[in-house]
This record gives sequence, C-alpha cells and structure tokens, in this order.
Amino acid sequence: MHDADGGDPGGTDGDGADGRGDESDRTVEELVEYCRVQAGLLAGRVETMAEEASERIDEIDEGIAALRDDLDASEHDVGNVDAPESPETANSVDSSDEEVAALADAEADLQRKQAMVEATESRMRLFQELSTDYLEIADDLIAQLESGEADPDEAVSRVVSFEAERDAPAYFEERETLVEVATAGDED
Repeated sequence: MHDADGGDPGGTDGDGADGRGDESDRTVEELVEYCRVQAGLLAGRVETMAEEASERIDEIDEGIAALRDDLDASEHDVGNVDAPESPETANSVDSSDEEVAALADAEADLQRKQAMVEATESRMRLFQELSTDYLEIADDLIAQLESGEADPDEAVSRVVSFEAERDAPAYFEERETLVEVATAGDED
C-alpha cells in the first residue's frame, strides 16, 4: 500500500519495512542536537565567567588606583627626616608602619584577585575547547547522516567515550550528561 505521493504509508521510503532507517537517523539527529545544546550551555558559561573576570579586573584596577593614591599621599606627608624627633613625629612613625602594613594587605588582596582572574581565564579556555569539540562531533554526525553512513550505536558510543575522556560531567553541575546516563545504566 502506498500513500498519495507513492511512498510507503509509514514514511520509511525504502528504509526497511520496520522503519529502522528513520529511527536510526532520528537517534543520530537527537545526538547532534544534544551536542549542540551542550556546546551552547558551555558557551553561556564562558560568557558568564568572562563577565565575572571583567568585574574582578575592574576591582583590581580600582585597587591599584587606590594604592597609588595612598602612596602619593604618604610621600607628601613625609617631612624633613633631619628634624629632631618630637611626639608628633613619633606618632607619624607608628602611622607609617600602619600604612606599610595596610599597603601590604592591599597588595596581597590584589594578587589574590589576579590569581582568581587567571584561574577563571584557564577555566574559560577549557570550557571553550569542550564546546568546540562538541560542535565538531555534531558536524561529523551530520556528515555521516548526509552520506547515509550514520550508525546510531556507534554515534552514541562516540559521544559517551568523548564525555568520559573529557570528564564532561564536571562541566555540567546541574545537567546529567550522556556518559552519566550510560554509566548509571551499566550499574543497574
């Protein structure tokens, strides 16, 4: 029996009486979509991290400007070192020690923030690389679909292996990855 356009009523059009060709293609198409979604989520995280890093860089710049202002102010406050010591100059020595300690604390805080920015930039690179790799897998799967060589079992295995090798679950705290689903299925 054929439908109005001469094809099979089930829409398989030569992919077998049971429709496995369409089902296989759908499975691979779903994997392509999954890889694209994962890449998009990673790209979104990179944008968020970039905004956070930019805010920290602004804080660092403000901190450096404040340190410069403090140093300039303390240079102007330094009087004649040859003058005899009085109770007022003795107090200025104490305040000078406090200023040095405050500057050291401020410098340590700036270095900590700078280290946080560098760590964020490293994480951003890792997220970007993983996102790019997901997109490459999606493109490869599309090419296999277009050439008619798409094997859903091989495609699933490829994505699961990729995620296991790249420790993808560590990048998706609020989302279950395919490798986690496969691992949970193996444990049952």
